[in-house]
Amino acid sequence: MRSARAAIRAGIVIGLCGALLVGCGSGGEPEGERPSGAKGTTATKGTTGTEGTTGTEGTTGTEGTTGTSGGSSADTSGDGPSGSAGSDGSAGSEGDDKGGTASGEPGGTAAPDDTPAPGSTSTPDFVADPALVPKNRADALTLARAVITRPTEYGRGYGKGTPYESDPGDWNVLDTSCNWQREGLPRTVLASFTRRGQLPASGAKGLVRISSTVTVHRTTSQADWEMAQTLEEALRCPDQRLGGSERVQQLMSLGSAFGQSNNLTADDSLMERGEFIDESGGGAPAHYAWNQSRLGSVTVSVVVKGGKGHTPLELTTAQIQAMSSMVNRLKNALGGTE
Repeated sequence: MRSARAAIRAGIVIGLCGALLVGCGSGGEPEGERPSGAKGTTATKGTTGTEGTTGTEGTTGTEGTTGTSGGSSADTSGDGPSGSAGSDGSAGSEGDDKGGTASGEPGGTAAPDDTPAPGSTSTPDFVADPALVPKNRADALTLARAVITRPTEYGRGYGKGTPYESDPGDWNVLDTSCNWQREGLPRTVLASFTRRGQLPASGAKGLVRISSTVTVHRTTSQADWEMAQTLEEALRCPDQRLGGSERVQQLMSLGSAFGQSNNLTADDSLMERGEFIDESGGGAPAHYAWNQSRLGSVTVSVVVKGGKGHTPLELTTAQIQAMSSMVNRLKNALGGTE
């Protein structure tokens, strides 16, 4: 399994470098913003030697965020990447959310309790105080609620989305048909909690949907596996059905370990870009972005589904503000050293 994952990731990085026309491992950033969902960039993913990957050299071309990338969420309104089909827990009804992220290997096999993801190299920026790391579901949910984004942190005009909060005992799973479904949490995850926000339509501008997720794993290795599997999901399913009338297409993902691609705040960071389509609203493509960061055994993520008239820069700003707030609160909650 590990050698297969290594081969897949090596191919992902080569394909991504060709798609972006940049050199891998150079440490440079391309000028300007990379177009999301451009033709010829689907089903290509790149890693940067992040924990939970096969140690491939870093890709360039990530958007210049403040290093607090993260992304996805969990529950029923179409947010960011989650588990894989067949993970522990009973299958739920079809989810209209993309959330959390995976904690097992492809096909739903639970990640080994203490096995590092392939190629992971531990060079953490932040080391949590072991006494403050949640060991049970109650403490994990308390931490998640303390860390997760408040709607006003996305920016002016944002308020609560519907539904506002998820069931922390469930998360979303990408099935073999590239549809997101609700399932119970696998045994490797203590809690996965999503909170949704929105910027209402106004004048010529459409509705913006945004959500944040905090997922608490039992061990750092299991959180590492979540990050690793997420990198593979856009390769397996560049077009995904979120639920109801919502879908995303032409997805591309990138990863960066601490110290790479402007990631100076988390042990590991991922981003996913593509096009969001709401078929009930005319089906015009809008900006889609999902970011996720890991600190120890906890991942935090933000996903934004744009609307008519909203620029990628505007939406990325809201995303960064939310990620920065969560990462800072998580560090404070876990104590530790940097």
